[in-house]
Amino acid sequence: MTRHQARSGAVARAARGLAALVAGLTCIALLTPVAAASPIGDADNSITAAWKDAGGDNSDLGAKQGDCYVAGQGFAQDFVHGKMFFTPATGPRSMMGAILDKYEALGGPAASDLGFPTANEVRGLAGPDSRVSTFSASDKPLIYWTADHGGFVVRGAINAAWDKLGSSGGALGVPTGDETFDGELATQAFSGGKVSWNRLTKAFTTVPPDLASKLTDLQVPVDPTADINMAWRAAGGPSGPLGAKQGDQYPAGNDGLAQNFAGGKIFFSPASGANAIEADILTKYESLGGPGGDLGFPIANETDGGLKTASKISTFSAVDKPAIFWTADHGAFVVRGAVKAAWDKLLGATGKLGAPLGDQTVIKDVITQKFAGGQIAWNKTKNTFTTQPANLASALSGLEVPGQRTPAGSASPGGKVSWLTAHWWWLLAGVGALLLIGLVALLARWWRRRRAARRDGMAEAGDSDESVYEPATESVSRWSPVDDANLASSTLSEDHRPQRRTVRLPSQPSSEWMPPAPKSLVDELLEDETESPDEFSGFAGFGRDAHEELDRDVHEDFDRDVHEDLDRDVHEDVDRDVHEDVDRDVHEDFDEDPDDVDTDPTGIPLLDEGRSGRHAASDAHDDDAQVTEAVPIPRIAPGQLAIHLPMDDPYQVPDGYPVKAHASSGLYYMPDSALYDETMAEIWFASEGIAQANGFHRAG
Repeated sequence: MTRHQARSGAVARAARGLAALVAGLTCIALLTPVAAASPIGDADNSITAAWKDAGGDNSDLGAKQGDCYVAGQGFAQDFVHGKMFFTPATGPRSMMGAILDKYEALGGPAASDLGFPTANEVRGLAGPDSRVSTFSASDKPLIYWTADHGGFVVRGAINAAWDKLGSSGGALGVPTGDETFDGELATQAFSGGKVSWNRLTKAFTTVPPDLASKLTDLQVPVDPTADINMAWRAAGGPSGPLGAKQGDQYPAGNDGLAQNFAGGKIFFSPASGANAIEADILTKYESLGGPGGDLGFPIANETDGGLKTASKISTFSAVDKPAIFWTADHGAFVVRGAVKAAWDKLLGATGKLGAPLGDQTVIKDVITQKFAGGQIAWNKTKNTFTTQPANLASALSGLEVPGQRTPAGSASPGGKVSWLTAHWWWLLAGVGALLLIGLVALLARWWRRRRAARRDGMAEAGDSDESVYEPATESVSRWSPVDDANLASSTLSEDHRPQRRTVRLPSQPSSEWMPPAPKSLVDELLEDETESPDEFSGFAGFGRDAHEELDRDVHEDFDRDVHEDLDRDVHEDVDRDVHEDVDRDVHEDFDEDPDDVDTDPTGIPLLDEGRSGRHAASDAHDDDAQVTEAVPIPRIAPGQLAIHLPMDDPYQVPDGYPVKAHASSGLYYMPDSALYDETMAEIWFASEGIAQANGFHRAG
């Protein structure tokens, strides 16, 4: 038993010794440096090799200072006269002097959006006093330095345009400042001019202007990362209200992305581009669902609200054009639809109504919103506005309301539309019609009396044995407007109306009987009907005697016939005497040829199928932008337009227009496209070929 116990104790001691040995070997293995290469080791080896190839201590960089260290998503090594940066994708690249200072002032590899250098700093095309370094960001930025102007970043669409125009050796010369932003417009100054690019229309403008014609075929690819970075820079970059980036991009909405920052967010979609929202407006926006809600994506960076006190506004892509307006005193509220259109018409927050005090309320058919200076109410059934103060409503009559087919009207404070306001044009039309009827009646009466006098003269001439015309013996007074008026009020019955005959008067100088200038329409008709001025020479007393005869006939006929024949004569005389007599007797010399009437249908202007000044975005490779080839426009049905604007429901497909497109992104979607049903159309095309011919590209 004692021997067995001794043997068991020895085994136990041996086991404990073996366990201790294993533990010791494990510790030694953990403490021993790994022979395999590490990322920082690879970076150090690559940087050292490149430095030695450049001359080591005798190179432009000089001697090493310290060890290799982590910088952003890569590594860096300091030298006496500069630095080297390394990533596996870019390799070891050197920078020094003013360009290095500019790079690090913008945040370097960790905080800027330039990325890592992709080539060693080299001399520029402008001469020995210029230097340039390129970087890895997707919009291909570079820093260009000259002794005269300093170092500035050129990137994105402006860099592509500058490069197309010859870069620093071309017409624009070298950069003299960084890019600046004014709404959707980015502009950069060069020693020989300027280049501007609108990120929504994709159009370039230049100084001098003729340079822009060389950029019409330049395509700028849609790049979400580059667009987000541009929106960030436009908002002030790391030193602006958004501050530094936080994390990576992530999906937002149906087809968008979002990027977080310390002071806000930037949202991107192919249709709206990238736009920033900050602080309180961002809180309100996300409480309503953000890009997945009914406001849509933001369509512009948040901007100042225009008030003396702190205020901000951000606009969104929904069809009723909503906006969120924030003030320090009242907070953030949504203004949209008809109320937004009316508020804008009244100058928005800077007008009499001021900033919103709350969101919209809906009671039956009336949508109401209160503002600091009053309120707006819109009846969506009647499409009318009422306001407080009430006098503001008159300015809203005829306002185009989103989603309404007809312009809006203004309502009185009691809710009833003023009859005079709504129908004043009918009053004018009625007065004009009455004046026209009176004028036609006067003309008919005068013409009948004139023809009766001529027929009487013809009858007397027919009873005479003489074959020539004798001078008139009656005394006829001169014509006067008063007589015309009296004559117009008289009537002649059918029994008193003699048969129509042509009367030739003996000649007499026209000055003896014609009224003084300006001549009336009747005077012109009489002149045209007479065959020769010489034939009036025998009627020296016509002007005098006519007055007495007309005055007598008018008064006699008026007393007898005015009540019996007025209604019949006005209508029948106008139809018969004016149309028949005037057409035949008066206008014989200048009848209008009915074949001369222009019966061609009036042309209806079609929407311009070209895209003047617009460059639809497309995918491009590193150096050469792809240019859209011209595509023949396929034939469509006669009378059918090639394009169609969105319906009230922007997702409804118009008959014959199956292709939906985004004008801002330059993309179109076929019915078999994955995003066809989720994409809101800004324009519809009759066919894919027409979309391509207009410069659009098919979405993936």
